[in-house]
Amino acid sequence: MFAQNPLRFGIQGGIQMNSAILPDIELNESIDDVLDGNEVVKGVPQYAQVTFNYRAGGFVQYEDAIGFSQLDVAYSTAHIYKEVTLDGGILGDYYVTALDRTYSYLDTHLSYNLYLSKNHNAFVGLGGGPSFLLHFTKNNEPEAVNWNAFLNLGVALSDNISILTKLQLGVNEVYKDSYVHHIMVPVVVCVGF
Repeated sequence: MFAQNPLRFGIQGGIQMNSAILPDIELNESIDDVLDGNEVVKGVPQYAQVTFNYRAGGFVQYEDAIGFSQLDVAYSTAHIYKEVTLDGGILGDYYVTALDRTYSYLDTHLSYNLYLSKNHNAFVGLGGGPSFLLHFTKNNEPEAVNWNAFLNLGVALSDNISILTKLQLGVNEVYKDSYVHHIMVPVVVCVGF
């Protein structure tokens, strides 16, 4: 991504698309299914609406011959929003907000990225790490730490500037025993020094 010195520091910032995996709770009405050990209430996954938020922070990276390790520390915001449509018959549809929560996190992520070209201008990587909860809305308190796994995709525009996106999934549940998991896709510009 960056040339010359193998140890680099920099800043990053950009937008973040958020959604979440949510359970769609429905009653399991099959007696045979219940007798086979399945729960009376079962969850069928659904997704929250996509919202846009932001992310800003810094990074440290160490480059080797085939790629680079990168530690990111960033402030990020997330919003889980779910609106459901109820059929009102001849009166039309009704829209009801089923879930509306916002969060802010201190993300600490470590990744290793492989160069895809000998010019070192495109890379792909895997990583993960904890996000520490800083703030939340509503009464239900989320988990204090959200562990994430992600896939990095990036391109260097110059020796000091690159664009990076992460396909990021919260490994643990946002709320204990809720089956709610964050999905985040930040697109950030990284400027190295």
